[in-house]
Amino acid sequence: MLFPAFPQLPRTFAAPIKRALPRQRGFAGLVESQLRLPRPIPSTTQVKQIAALPDPIQRNLQITLTYHDLTHALAVLLGKQNVSWCAYATWASKTAGAFIRGERSSLSVQQYLEQTPYVQQGLAQLNRVLAWFNQSISLRPVLLANLINQITDEIASHVGHGNLIVFAEMAPCFTRFLETFAGSLSYNQADLTRFLSRHFIPGPVAEGGQDMLITAFTYYYEAMFARNPKLRAELILLANLYVGYHEQTRLQGAITGAMEAPLELKLETAIIEGIQRWLYTSLPRQIARLIWSIWQTPLQSLAHRLAADWRAMMTRYFMTIKLPTETLRLGQDVPRLQTGAMFPSDLRRLHHPALQQLLAELDKTPDSSYGSGAADWGCLRDRMNFVADFFRSRQQERRLYRQPFYDDQVVIIRQGGIPTGRL
Repeated sequence: MLFPAFPQLPRTFAAPIKRALPRQRGFAGLVESQLRLPRPIPSTTQVKQIAALPDPIQRNLQITLTYHDLTHALAVLLGKQNVSWCAYATWASKTAGAFIRGERSSLSVQQYLEQTPYVQQGLAQLNRVLAWFNQSISLRPVLLANLINQITDEIASHVGHGNLIVFAEMAPCFTRFLETFAGSLSYNQADLTRFLSRHFIPGPVAEGGQDMLITAFTYYYEAMFARNPKLRAELILLANLYVGYHEQTRLQGAITGAMEAPLELKLETAIIEGIQRWLYTSLPRQIARLIWSIWQTPLQSLAHRLAADWRAMMTRYFMTIKLPTETLRLGQDVPRLQTGAMFPSDLRRLHHPALQQLLAELDKTPDSSYGSGAADWGCLRDRMNFVADFFRSRQQERRLYRQPFYDDQVVIIRQGGIPTGRL
């Protein structure tokens, strides 16, 4: 058993919050029944142990559950009306798990192949040549899909690496924030300054710095004591966006590694060599050699174009985030809420100057989710344009607090195992 149970928090962690109620009734806008930690949170040491797990599948399951635990613990400090970055991270990590476990997306690939005109035209051209010699077989999109899916193991490696590097940096930040400020009765600039100077590295992300995280946790701290619900919502959105911006900048290498060369070259090679093998096993050798001499140039052209379209294919058909009640495609605009609104009422019109300034930088279509779909998920600007509207629109989606796995699966994961069946 890896973690028999997360240890109970010291009494000093939760008790001061309850004592604060008579003196600060407006603390994060909560009532007393909401001020109890729903479960013990993992310590910084346990977070490091999870990050050190060698099995990427087991590690991802632990990461996902840890984000979920942090989400509920942060709701004690920030209120339950607005979710923290950890809520989005829970479901992003669970979605990443499907790649990490090597679950194939052949249906999505086949859908792309069947809906792309040049693919259909290229296959038709090759099949006309094949029909001269044998009309009983044909080259179908499913074969192409299977060949493309052969490289998903390498994609899984890149996704798993990204899942790890974000967790290893971000989870300790949130655990320390909880441990430091759970008992705070009022805003104290000295406490905040001490926390930030002790746990964060000044400087830009490109130089290994954490300036954006320093800004993010400053806003989380301010949100703890904001009595006005709209102000609190805007402060939490600011914090979430800065964490997301830092995270996505840090992830740039892992994301492009999963989407571009050398995978593009491997994809092109896999298609050409795979179809050649299929041809030589389906027909007599002399006929196969003759067909291959005719096929070689048009097939290379088709394979090269598919490889060049790899990033667009990934963005449109592979890049998704599965939430409790919906699946968002990152290459499409963020859909409206079930109410028909683009954003919750507290975030429809934004007043905080810093939030307006940040969204002016990140969001190509301010105050609208139109145009939020990413054309190329490998482009940081495209990603943040989507993330800005995703975070803003779903910030008050209470279903993001749901447990990411079934109860029996959670028991197995917490014991260090990997549940069988669909996760």
